[in-house]
Amino acid sequence: MENDDRLQVEDVSVIIVNYNGEKVIAQAVQSVLALHPRPLECIVVDNGSTDQSLNILHQFSDPLLRLISLNENRGVAGGRNTGVAMARGRILAFLDSDGEATESWLAKAVEVLVEQPLAGAVAPLVLMEQGKIINGAGSFLDATGHGRDRLWGESLSQYESTLLAWRGQPVDYPMGCGMIVRRQGLEAIWPLDETMPKWHDDTEIGIRIRQLGYRVIFEPFSRVLHHPGHSDPKDRRQRQHMAETARLLLVWKYYPLTTAIAVTLHYSFFALTASRYHLSYTKDLWKTWSKLWGERKKIWAIRQQWRNKGNMVGKTFLP
Repeated sequence: MENDDRLQVEDVSVIIVNYNGEKVIAQAVQSVLALHPRPLECIVVDNGSTDQSLNILHQFSDPLLRLISLNENRGVAGGRNTGVAMARGRILAFLDSDGEATESWLAKAVEVLVEQPLAGAVAPLVLMEQGKIINGAGSFLDATGHGRDRLWGESLSQYESTLLAWRGQPVDYPMGCGMIVRRQGLEAIWPLDETMPKWHDDTEIGIRIRQLGYRVIFEPFSRVLHHPGHSDPKDRRQRQHMAETARLLLVWKYYPLTTAIAVTLHYSFFALTASRYHLSYTKDLWKTWSKLWGERKKIWAIRQQWRNKGNMVGKTFLP
């Protein structure tokens, strides 16, 4: 690819999407500003926060920082779209507001993009609990649209040699916190579908990258820290409903129609069964059906746009 051998950390636009992250956003921004070498810019998209996030962000005076304040919460996908539209870099790097960049994060990822022209994105090693526990070592999709973050919850010290052996392997998608995406040749990825409730924007990126003939490469020496959960709904059932709705939207957009129908029927059956114990499951099911029906035109348009891009939909690198 033209001039890709000249890619550097200084070509990276770091994008952070924030919503009510007053307890974590300063740490995320500071970790990017402290990198050496420094990226081209650090764009923070605030999704209409109602806490002290904006006041905290305005305390930074570093010229590297660009703040975009939205009047409403456009979700993770909407925030990423806004950041990408404003970004000037040839590489896009995404850090969650509850993430932290490490010194190796961008440098090692850029090396992969330089060395492998078909690497559309880099999936870094994402760590939790002061870097001792693995959050994800590359991510995979199964035949029904469920995502899996490899080695989630495992001790880093026990898997160092395994991670080294996996270095350079293709995975299905990069975890949203820490993913690094090549820009040239992958312009068609953007914009992401903003109707996704919260999750699966990263799986959508992975699918589109693979459909365009590129790969997502796991690089264990590119590392970020993650302190997950601050923006998740506290109610377990609500989290489950949002995740399942996002999964069904993903399946209907990219998977074979027979799979989408089967997955929807399967989900509906178990939701109706659970409603015997709690009527809220019926309400959630109705919301999901309404969402799918209400977004049918967009779902079909995305299916049409991506169906002939490649032959990776429904296929996986899952071992």
